[in-house]
Formats: sequence, C-alpha cells, structure tokens
Amino acid sequence: MPKIGSGMEAVPKQTTIRDVARAAGVGIGTISRVLNSSSQVSLETRARVNEAIRRLGFRPNAQARRILKRRSEIVCFLLSNRDFIHPFHARILQGVESYASGLRHHVLFAVLHYSPRTAPEKIDLPPVLQEHGLIDGVILAGTIYPNLLRRIEAIRMPFVAFSNNVVGMDGDHLYDQVGFDDFSGTLQSTRYLIEQGHREIGFAGDLSYPWIRRRFDGYRQAMRENKLKPVSILPRKADGFVDFGQKSAERILAGLSRPSAVVAGNDETAYGLWLSLRRQGVKVPEEISLVGFDDREEAVLMDPPLSTVRVYKEEIGQTCMKMLLERLHHPQMAYSQRILPTEFVVRGTVRQL
Repeated sequence: MPKIGSGMEAVPKQTTIRDVARAAGVGIGTISRVLNSSSQVSLETRARVNEAIRRLGFRPNAQARRILKRRSEIVCFLLSNRDFIHPFHARILQGVESYASGLRHHVLFAVLHYSPRTAPEKIDLPPVLQEHGLIDGVILAGTIYPNLLRRIEAIRMPFVAFSNNVVGMDGDHLYDQVGFDDFSGTLQSTRYLIEQGHREIGFAGDLSYPWIRRRFDGYRQAMRENKLKPVSILPRKADGFVDFGQKSAERILAGLSRPSAVVAGNDETAYGLWLSLRRQGVKVPEEISLVGFDDREEAVLMDPPLSTVRVYKEEIGQTCMKMLLERLHHPQMAYSQRILPTEFVVRGTVRQL
C-alpha cells in the first residue's frame, strides 16, 4: 500500500447546511427560512442560526440556494418560427437578459418551429421545457399561435408572451402579455406626413400579418380624420418584407397617380421601397417621402436615414422578465397586459410640401 507523501495537503471538508442545523439545534427547514429572510423565525432562533453560520463559515452554493428557494433561478426565452436570431427579437432578448442578470437569474435561449395546425399535445417542445424543475418559467417571442399557448399551459409552466406577434387568439383567452402600441405608431407617423402637407399618402404593408393590420388601422384613422382617402399598396406573391417593399415600389411607379409619401408596415418593407425607388432614379424624399416602423439598426444606414416609429425593444424584454418574476412570486394574481408606447423619430426621408 503506497503512503501519502508528506507534501500532500488534505482538502478541508466543506460545511453543509446539515452541519449548521446540528450546531444551531434546529431543522434544515429553519435554516432555509433564515437564509430566505422569512418572518416565521423568532429573533432568538435567527440569532442562534446566524451565529452558527458565522462560526462554521458556511456559504450556501448556488445549487443549495436554488433547492432552498424551490426555484432554479433560470428562465427560458423561446423564439417561435423565426430565424436564429431575428434582430428585432434579439433586442428583446437583450432586455430580458439585462434585467435577469441584475437579479442573478439566468436565461436559456431556445428555438421552436411548428405549424399552427399542429395539435397542442403534438408540439415537440425543447428539452429544457420538458424537464421538470429545470427552469422556472418561459418568455414566448416570435410568431405565437394558440396551440403553443395551450401546450405551455398544459405542462403548467408559468409564461409571459410578447403579445404583438400572437396570431389567431380571441380576446377571451387570458394570459400574461407584454407588447407595444402598433396602432398609435402609424397614427402618429401619418399625422406627421399630413402636417408636412402630404395628401396623397399610400400604405405598403403585408396585411396578412395581424401586427401590420393594426399599423394599417392607425394609418387609416389618420387619413380619415383629415378626410383623406386611404390607399393600400398590395403587390402579389412577395417573398418576404424586403421583396414586398420592392414590388410595392414597382406598383407605385406603374400607377397613373403617384403618392407623395408612403407609410411602410415595417423598416424592412421601407428598405425594399427605398432600394427599388433608388434603382429607378426616384429620389427619397425629394420625389417620394417614406416612413417605416420598428427603428431597426439598418434604418440609420439608409441614405438618407429613415424616419420611422421607434419600438423600445429592450424595455419590452425587461418588462417581460419583470412580469414573469411577479407571476412566480404571486401565482394567484390576476393576469395582466402591458402595452408600451412607441415614438416617431424624424430623420431624413420626409420633406415638407
């Protein structure tokens, strides 16, 4: 039998919660309540436990804290039916992570692709959602269909949904949700165009998306309150938002009556419009003014920079995380819906008539 050399040092035994409980003469549950600042422990017992913790040098590790709190302190950001990772939702994720890290929580990112026609029980959720106790709750982003909401509800997983991209839900279904004001964004941008003297204003946006329809409603409201005729520019068979914008420009240029300004359903559509108009020698804003929606990073890279509706994406993520934590701490509270305001940002794509 080989002997241990004298140069070897013994690894000191780490103090456990059981050692503290024995030293203080209490149960493990009492130690848990003291560590979590529960009011259910007497001052005398609390002092005795704290003295034992100090004397033994006890430091609960992360796993122990999670066990004591009965939470993992981990949430999942689930992006549905979007590319990895969609720039708009990346900024929402950034907001989620910044709020979570400030509270020493962790965020796992997962992607899910599924059909709206799939039965809820047939949706193959990522393993992090199926493993019991691995995460505390989930934030749903991307395009969200009713079957996914029902699937998450069935596994009794607390969740908050980014409401702007929920498709096909009736108003009677209750769940925690955070979104922004699509309607008021285009109402404000269209009013601005009208204030600058524009009267022939078209709307270019794929109305098959409910969030684009809400933006169209805001545009239409501004037009009608000024007794102007709303005009929807709808090209056929567009392959994505940028292509929709390019084909919208083709329809505009082929028409007999050319609008002096166009409200685009989002910045991608506005970029497609700008690109196609530029290729045809039509100057923005000298000949056609243009506004977008979302205020993506690319908006300031256009020449001139795009006037657009700013969405505070990081704030959406922070609010989602805050609401989820509220749900975890108060499971019986009423469901809530929070709609954050938008802001129209004037840059270089609008001219005064």
